[in-house]
Amino acid sequence: IPEMLHDPRLVNIVAGHFRVPAPNPDACLRYFRDHEEEFREPDRYVGRQIVLPIDDDAHTQGEAWARAERIIAILNFTPRMFPALLLRYGSKSGAASGQIGPVAPGALPPQLDAIFFALHPGEICPVPVITEAGVHVVLMDRILPGEVPPLSSVAGRVSFLLRQELRNNAAAR
Repeated sequence: IPEMLHDPRLVNIVAGHFRVPAPNPDACLRYFRDHEEEFREPDRYVGRQIVLPIDDDAHTQGEAWARAERIIAILNFTPRMFPALLLRYGSKSGAASGQIGPVAPGALPPQLDAIFFALHPGEICPVPVITEAGVHVVLMDRILPGEVPPLSSVAGRVSFLLRQELRNNAAAR
């Protein structure tokens, strides 16, 4: 029985039976300030891409890959050429080419996500990236740091978390 009483699952079950009054605004403000980082929005990333369409034909994929490598070489030498290259090659792929973001990690296809979020601002991905949409040439422009939202926009969540913490403390006692 003593081992069961220390089981966190039991504490959560018992905590659900405690009635805890709604916390007052001062308690919510203190909790919010003490746990500010938990409420911080994720960083968002902004970049650009040129997507070269591909199909199931291996020859077409090879051509798109080679073209993407040439575009990367041009951009490494002259990054200001991106708009002209986008007009030349991106218009063929439709809406996929152009600006990426602002997006947070996990918002892009996995292959692109892994590479895009590893880049630093101003960096060009050194190799093309293949997804279902095509062959991508990717540039990272900037990172927008996540901000802590005002208490008013997360007040319900703060109140819920504070009540949950009070329930768990009461159940543990």
